[in-house]
Amino acid sequence: MEALRRARIGGEIGFAGLALLAGAIVARAAFGDAAAFAVPRVEIASYTGMPAFLLLGLVCAAIAAAFMLGARECARIAARAPMPGWLKPAIGGLGCGLIAAWRLETIGVGYETTDLALNGAYDFRTLAIVVAAKMLATALCLGFGFSGGVFSPSLCIGALAGAAFGAAAAAAAPEVGASAAAYSVVGMAAIAAAVLGAPISTAPIVFELTGKHNVAVAIMIAVAASTLACRRAVGASWFALQLAERAAAARRGA
Repeated sequence: MEALRRARIGGEIGFAGLALLAGAIVARAAFGDAAAFAVPRVEIASYTGMPAFLLLGLVCAAIAAAFMLGARECARIAARAPMPGWLKPAIGGLGCGLIAAWRLETIGVGYETTDLALNGAYDFRTLAIVVAAKMLATALCLGFGFSGGVFSPSLCIGALAGAAFGAAAAAAAPEVGASAAAYSVVGMAAIAAAVLGAPISTAPIVFELTGKHNVAVAIMIAVAASTLACRRAVGASWFALQLAERAAAARRGA
């Protein structure tokens, strides 16, 4: 039985690898080798600046934990709200629309906002505001059952948070020597890894999206720090939290 189980797992991994290869070939044939985001030159002048990326990972862990806890609290509020189920997504959409009317950068999956953050289009104050607004809008949508996921918002929040951290680091210690784009790319990976609970696969995804592989060590440091710290604070990834909530609801007969 154990041999059969291992053979089945090996077969599933093989089929997953073939699927990934087929998807990559078709995507490259259709769209070319260009990265999804146009990232400027990414530089890390010295490995002495790596502690800054460790700190960035811890900051990203705090942001990811706040995001997940906020979304879970929105879901609990929606579950207790005395209104029909079909109305709840409309409430989430209304809240998202009001936030977007204030900060348009929060609307949609966030690719354009991510691209602007990677290219240094925002100052520190704007970055901090948009991070908070994007987190709130996404939490409302997820909590009230509005259409949407967490992968692209996590990348967007991470790029914004990383850019904000980079701006602060440049002001506090300009001798660290990393470019603003480096912090933004690393922030994308750190928050996405913590939220998705997939630290090993997140780094290659970010490499593929940005085409930047020269920040591999910084990404691994930040991803490890953010995943471990967020797991300690929250206990699980967003998907694991969802499964736990649904299992509890099933046990209660809900």
